[in-house]
Formats: sequence, C-alpha cells, structure tokens
Amino acid sequence: MLVRKSAVNAARLEIRRLDKVVAQQNKELDFRAESYGRLRRRHLELEDAYQALEVEFCQLKLSLPARDARGRFSKR
Repeated sequence: MLVRKSAVNAARLEIRRLDKVVAQQNKELDFRAESYGRLRRRHLELEDAYQALEVEFCQLKLSLPARDARGRFSKR
C-alpha cells in the first residue's frame, strides 16, 4: 500500500514543528534550572549571613550588663 506524498510531507512538517517545540521547552527548562541554582546559592548565602548575625546578637546580648527586677543594673 502506497502512502500519499502529501501525508508524508504533512508528517514531516509535524515532526519539524514538534522538534521546535521540544527545543524551546528544553531552553526554558535550562533557564529555569539555572535560575533555580542561582536562587538556591543566594538562599544559602543569606542563611549563612543570618546565622552569623544570630551568633553576633547573642554575643552582644550576653555582653550587656544584667538588670535586676526594678530595671537597675546589677553586678554579675
């Protein structure tokens, strides 16, 4: 059974169209993966900075003189 040339050409055109769609989707996925990687690295940087600030805050809090119940500074 012979297949018509028009059907073959239509199939080839559809394959080309789908190849272009897949190529575009791959570009989008690559872009999203790269963006996610950048965001993840930035999140880790900010998390480290936050932890460093928490440590510094605790150290500063401990270095303050203590207050008694009336709010006066007491001797440690």
